[in-house]
Amino acid sequence: MHSNDQSVTLAELQAHRNWLRRACAATDELGERVVDPDLFYRPGPASEADAKEVCTGCLIRETCLAYALGSHGAQEDGVWGGLTAAERRVRRRHERKRRARLASYGGHRPEPVANWSPSPAQATLLKALAEEPDLRAAADTLETPFANVRWVFAQMCEQLGFYPDELTESELVETAAERISGTDTQGPELGVAA
Repeated sequence: MHSNDQSVTLAELQAHRNWLRRACAATDELGERVVDPDLFYRPGPASEADAKEVCTGCLIRETCLAYALGSHGAQEDGVWGGLTAAERRVRRRHERKRRARLASYGGHRPEPVANWSPSPAQATLLKALAEEPDLRAAADTLETPFANVRWVFAQMCEQLGFYPDELTESELVETAAERISGTDTQGPELGVAA
């Protein structure tokens, strides 16, 4: 049984004439399949990379991914929407954590600090992340315990109005730069996804 959103997504996919053959993007000018659909189900990093490359040019990639993510595990094999089964499991787990976080915060996101500017520790971390967007690498570069770097990162996310696990390192650097330069003075959109 599909949810309403899942049924809409399935209808969009079924409207694409090659989707049922799992060759959504891989057609020539006559609409003939040019990639073996089994490519999406072959195990191994090389085959997965080839399948992901086919997905890169697909017009319905996001719809296909939404279908695979929303199928409650029914699409556990193969590459769907450019993600492997393992990557989809990580995405689903992240979504469950996000929903639990929303519930624990009472559905409210952290309030962005008006006229935010980074503390010296935050500025140092931002510089390290701008060079290499990885918290562990930043901890090594700064010769600081990872837990301290993670705490400064989380503090900065909350001061900018985001949950600590909502931003990647690159997104934090970009968001902080926008706030510092004054191009984004509001923080995140305050709409809450269910």
